Amino acid sequence: MPIYVVELAFDQDDDYRLSVRPAHRTYLAGLHATGALRMAGPLADGSGALLVYDVADRAALDDVLADDPYFAGAQPAASVTSVREWAVLDLGEAGATG
Repeated sequence: MPIYVVELAFDQDDDYRLSVRPAHRTYLAGLHATGALRMAGPLADGSGALLVYDVADRAALDDVLADDPYFAGAQPAASVTSVREWAVLDLGEAGATG
């Protein structure tokens, strides 16, 4: 299954984003429980976040993002600045290159 790295920018109204954040984090916890989200967290400088998804394809990722409370409402709480497919190395595999 493809791995996608999604970068978010916290470029919207902070008060609004913080009001939506509990629902966003609950949603992420559900995705993590199903294996669709490997890891997520804010950047140390507070400017945004990185999320690593393990989903079937880009269409599945788009569906997951569309259902995220940060983006599901009429007013987005953050912006997606980058979506990239990531070729994760198995470093335990002999001869792994990258």
